[in-house]
Amino acid sequence: MAEEKKLSGPDFAEGVSITEFADGGMVQGHANGEAILVARRGEAYFAIGASCTHYGGPLAEGLIAGDTVRCPWHHACFSLRTGEALRAPALDPVSSWKVETSGGKLFVREKQPGKKRPAVSAKAPENVIIVGGGAAGNAAAEMLRRDGYSGGVTMISADDATPYDRPNLSKDFLAGTANEEWIPLRSMDFYREHQIELLLNTRVAAIDPRKKSVQLADGSNRKFDALLLATGAEPVKLKTPGADSPQVCYLRSLSDCRAIIGRAAKARRVVLVGASFIAMEVAASLIHRKLQVHVVAPEAVPM
Repeated sequence: MAEEKKLSGPDFAEGVSITEFADGGMVQGHANGEAILVARRGEAYFAIGASCTHYGGPLAEGLIAGDTVRCPWHHACFSLRTGEALRAPALDPVSSWKVETSGGKLFVREKQPGKKRPAVSAKAPENVIIVGGGAAGNAAAEMLRRDGYSGGVTMISADDATPYDRPNLSKDFLAGTANEEWIPLRSMDFYREHQIELLLNTRVAAIDPRKKSVQLADGSNRKFDALLLATGAEPVKLKTPGADSPQVCYLRSLSDCRAIIGRAAKARRVVLVGASFIAMEVAASLIHRKLQVHVVAPEAVPM
């Protein structure tokens, strides 16, 4: 019953007048108890799940580009034809349905089967190494498997945690409104099932492009046929007296966030250096924890 209350818009199973669908437009409705987005491109109509699989953003408020739709929240991209997740941060597809038009009406019929894996070229590399264990590296590893690649896939991460979604580190998790169980993108079982080798707490010390080899910090070497660097960025370190004090924290990793949460439990005031989008999210999260927050930045206006 709770799910039925969330459904809104027309019932596509009962049929909706074609005049309701403008070329390049989208209409959110439902059929058989599921929220569905119907989009029109020229004389073609498509029906897919109405919610982004990243954080549940309403795709009807997004943007159509070609035969894809972009989520309005974090720009995840889905195929209107198949529901396939084509661009991160979404990793899982949305469902798609068969659409029929008859008697001036549009009907959403049965759910379409999932996308079939394409045949992989014989020229594909035998093994791929991805340096970096963030959302980008994870998305690349998953896309390789979804596109039918069966060679070796290894992710090398300096982090101590499985790949996770960093936005939560400055928002819900930091604010104390999200459990840590929400943070990982996938479970360890997922990586085992998809034969993705995940090396945690591991740093790459050197890369030899000619020998197609990466040297790890422990002195061992790993061979590759293709190498992807997806290391992300590091926070800008302060170059001022006292910047190396234990009271100074940086936010990039899950362990950084845990440390800030631990300090916040005993603190009353915090100073944020910088007024970027992420800094403002951190400010809001720490205010939620009842801390007094001061922002110091060269800009006249935040962000």
